[in-house]
Amino acid sequence: MKNTKKFLAIGLSVIMALSMTACGSGAKTDDAAETDDSAKTDDAAAADQNTDDGNAGDTASNDPVTISFWNSFTGADGDMLVDLVDRFNQENEDNITVEMDISSDFDSQLSTAFAGGTGPTMILSSSAYRFTYGDYLQNVQDIFDQTSLDKSDFIQSYLDYCSEPDYLYFVPFQVVGYYMYWNKDLFEAAGLDPETPPTTWDEWESMAEKLTDESKNVYGSGISYDYAYQIAHIMQRFGGLAVTGEDGNWTVNFEGNEGYAKFLNMYKNMIQNGYNPLEADTDSMASAGQIGLTIGGPWVTSGLDTAGVNYGIGLIPQGDAGDMNSVEVLGFAVTTAAGDAEKQAAYKFIEWWNTQDAEGSSPALEWSLANGFPAYTYSVQENEAYQASEKLSAMSAANPDAPTDFIVDSSFPGVNTIVNDVIPEMMNAVAFSDTPVDEVLKNAQQTAEAAFK
Repeated sequence: MKNTKKFLAIGLSVIMALSMTACGSGAKTDDAAETDDSAKTDDAAAADQNTDDGNAGDTASNDPVTISFWNSFTGADGDMLVDLVDRFNQENEDNITVEMDISSDFDSQLSTAFAGGTGPTMILSSSAYRFTYGDYLQNVQDIFDQTSLDKSDFIQSYLDYCSEPDYLYFVPFQVVGYYMYWNKDLFEAAGLDPETPPTTWDEWESMAEKLTDESKNVYGSGISYDYAYQIAHIMQRFGGLAVTGEDGNWTVNFEGNEGYAKFLNMYKNMIQNGYNPLEADTDSMASAGQIGLTIGGPWVTSGLDTAGVNYGIGLIPQGDAGDMNSVEVLGFAVTTAAGDAEKQAAYKFIEWWNTQDAEGSSPALEWSLANGFPAYTYSVQENEAYQASEKLSAMSAANPDAPTDFIVDSSFPGVNTIVNDVIPEMMNAVAFSDTPVDEVLKNAQQTAEAAFK
């Protein structure tokens, strides 16, 4: 599992590539949605004729169906995905064969195919792909009518992240959030309770001072100026979303944002006082036992475990902006290249992925347990094996009804501009210049607004 920080914080090599295309002008307009829905009416009707008692029926009278499945899971998690797809091909009794294509060049491959009027049956990607490829993704909201899947079992806020009104682009596959990690041994050495991490940012700064030990090259806080996604997850808890609005009427919220100013001043103060290193790679420092408190995705645990660090994991402290559960959601999508039979076959695979066997296990549960990503359904979260995992239980402790938007309104297609352009420029100004924070935020406002014109 790779820890690349320059793209949407998905933690896996596949997802780092996916998020690069989150920004674009491909978001579906109301007119486009109406056109697509009209075009798909006949397909939907035909699909209904192949169903039995509300579940996806024998696909085309059990005739063999082969579907193509594209994604870019090129790491160890990809090996697991290959094994699971092979298991489906062996186990399913519907004559369905899933042919999976895993490519590190997934995005280029997909855009080329769509441009040529072709494409795979199903993809696995960041739900942000709906902004770039929305016109090529079918509405899959009827999967809960066509299969045995229970919509109420899916955490609604994660479904919302994958959809627009009356249009579900993705069925959730993986939830990626950021969490707080603390070094229990450093806590104990500093006279702090190793089982009581900070619950507020004032406590974070206070504990960072106590944890810092210059003689041992230990820093209390591990916030990186070069880790835009880490910064975004923290910053929005201070001052809310950087872009808000709806229906194309977007408002940029950097300039005059008291919460953002508070965060930047806290960061600058910790740098100046030596509580936080002026370093890019704070994850490696945490794995080396040099960081008392840090923020990162589920992949951080791999480095900590390998290094034998005694650590705790919990939710990021909330701030003045209120309760939130900022995440990125990956999901399964069915493309417009899929015919009626292929769509039903894809539904069968997604149903299988989320269906428990006699022992209460499912591919979805196996994926969470093996890869350390929190579940998107209540049934998996309530599973005994899942609850036995301290890490997964901590990650799933967030309020399921809290807003899941990550740094911008989840319907805003320009998240990459904020994360890859605006925030890095802002953090470099704070870290390496004497520019007043108010001016830094004013410049960030201008950069964002210029990009969105």
